[in-house]
Amino acid sequence: MKCPECGSNMVRKTIDETLELDGQSLTLHGMSGHFCTDCDEGLWDDMSYRRYVEGQEALVRSAKENVGTDIRRIRNKLNLTQKDFALRLGMGKIAFSRYETGKTRPPAFFIKFLKILERHPDLLNEIR
Repeated sequence: MKCPECGSNMVRKTIDETLELDGQSLTLHGMSGHFCTDCDEGLWDDMSYRRYVEGQEALVRSAKENVGTDIRRIRNKLNLTQKDFALRLGMGKIAFSRYETGKTRPPAFFIKFLKILERHPDLLNEIR
């Protein structure tokens, strides 16, 4: 088999592949495919490809849940309801609820802002 990237020969290997997202990782053991001897390009076999996609989806779900948990913890620490917190941040309650439940991933700046509020709750008075 020839490498689709560089045209060199590819060899069959079984390896462990580690996926990472937002500080979390997942190692998939026994992943099989063909790998280029020159440029390290790889092509998973069908079963390994399915496992890879499922692993990615699991990490994304986990990351969304963790962000939601962080948002809920910060909101509770500030003693605010979802509605009150959303109003103070200038957003709708439904959008805020979707972030907190993990149905939608908030933008990175939003998460960073909430973590600043968690460390400096007095700043909440500044955004009234």
